[in-house]
Amino acid sequence: MEWFDKEIELQLDQAVTSVKPVFEMFIAEHGLEHANLTCWVPHEVGALVQLGWEDGLVEDFKEFLADTAPPGEWTAHDEPGTPFRENFYEHIRTKLVGNVSMTLLVKNSELYMGEYQDLYYYSPVLEDIPDQRIFCRVLKLGQ
Repeated sequence: MEWFDKEIELQLDQAVTSVKPVFEMFIAEHGLEHANLTCWVPHEVGALVQLGWEDGLVEDFKEFLADTAPPGEWTAHDEPGTPFRENFYEHIRTKLVGNVSMTLLVKNSELYMGEYQDLYYYSPVLEDIPDQRIFCRVLKLGQ
């Protein structure tokens, strides 16, 4: 067995961004046939989310988050005038729906997921921090 660590750089253009194509390209670039990818999101207000790709699901997901954790509802974290300190709702949204770590499987050189599954990076702070990253430890398995 062989392993290596890699950082995957992301340039986000929306709060819920599909990263499945990023991982498919990563698998191809590194010639992975069978592997486990243990991924970790280092940013406090970011998460990996596994959702289906059905029509309207991402929009419903965003609406659910807005309704469940609206801005201005909790204020103990707030420090007005301080960047990123009026955003507890973003922290709680991230914790409600995502994971800071996730293990992905590679089988026969493909991301091994359900037929209707997609993988997203959720970043409610993308307007201020569009560049995010995912740390990835790759465990290459015997062929």
